[in-house]
Amino acid sequence: MPEPTASAVDATGRYAWPAGRRLARDLSAVVDCRDRVICDLGCGTGVVGRAALQAGARRVAFLDGAADALALVRQALADEPRADYHLHQWGDAPPGGPYGLILGGDILYREAYFPQLLASIALGLAPAGQCLLSDPRSRLEEELPLLAAAAGLDWASVRRNDFTLVTVRRSGDVRPAAQP
Repeated sequence: MPEPTASAVDATGRYAWPAGRRLARDLSAVVDCRDRVICDLGCGTGVVGRAALQAGARRVAFLDGAADALALVRQALADEPRADYHLHQWGDAPPGGPYGLILGGDILYREAYFPQLLASIALGLAPAGQCLLSDPRSRLEEELPLLAAAAGLDWASVRRNDFTLVTVRRSGDVRPAAQP
């Protein structure tokens, strides 16, 4: 991805995209965030990471490639001691990791960067960790599971009422027992 700049030409990080808002809305029904160390990858406005904080996360790292997006999230969460902020480019290991839970809302929009995105996920996941991605489309690119497998990841997606929820895990990881 391009190097981060103080004022990004691309304003995607200034808008809370629909599937990110939907994942934030449903987050507690999808995953237990309590006392977890979480990464909001490509955080934009931070809507998903904020939902994780409200759901009891121990710490949330907000990562984005645009310094201005991170500045806006930092300003909105100025008094939140459980939040960290990091410039991050897809393809690199997410700073502050590894993470038991990586969240991403509406970040599957640049097909050319899918391998780098999946590399960051693979490098950032803790053993037995999971990554949840949300996308508004009902049908995602067919090569995504293959690209995930090439990065050592398992890919599963399910259509919820109004967004597609993708779960990504390290290949071969033992799944935690179902919670009551």
